[in-house]
Amino acid sequence: MIASTHLTVGAAVGVLSHQFIFKSDSVVGLTCAVIWGVVSHLALDMIPHNEDQLYRLDGTDKHEVLVLSIEIMLTLAAIYVCGIGNSVLQNTYLLAGMIGGALPDVPHVLMNALRVDWKIFKIADELNIAFHTALHPSSFLTGIIPQVLATILSLSILLFFKVQLIKATP
Repeated sequence: MIASTHLTVGAAVGVLSHQFIFKSDSVVGLTCAVIWGVVSHLALDMIPHNEDQLYRLDGTDKHEVLVLSIEIMLTLAAIYVCGIGNSVLQNTYLLAGMIGGALPDVPHVLMNALRVDWKIFKIADELNIAFHTALHPSSFLTGIIPQVLATILSLSILLFFKVQLIKATP
C-alpha cells in the first residue's frame, strides 16, 4: 500500500477510536489508537495492491525516497486540511492513529533510506511482509484503485468529524 493510504486510514482510525471508544486523553486510549493504526496497516496490506510503478519511476528504486517524501508531504497537507480541528484531544488521537498506520513500514523505509541491513529492521520488515497477500493485481491501475478509494474514504471521515466539531463549537 502507498504511504498515503496507511497514513490517512490510520488518522481516520484514530479519530474514530476517539469518537466511539475512548473519549479521554488516557494513555490507554492513545495507546489503543496506535495499536488500531497498526492493525489497520496490516489489514490493508492483505488487500491485493500494486504501487511499484509509483515509487520506481525508472524501474529502479533510486527515486523512491524522493517520491515517498513528496507523497508524505502532500498527504500531511490533506490530513491537515481535512482532519485537524479545534479539539486538541481529537487531533492527538488522529496523530496516534497515523503513527500506528505508518509504524509497520518504518523498518523497510529506514533500511532503504539509510542503506543499512540491521537484523532488527530485517526481522520487523519480514513480520510486516508476512501480512501481505500473495495475490497481485494484473495492472497498476487495478492495484492502485483500492488504495485511492481507501484514502478518499478516510479523508471524508476526517472531514466529517472536523465539520461536526466546528458545528458543536460555540
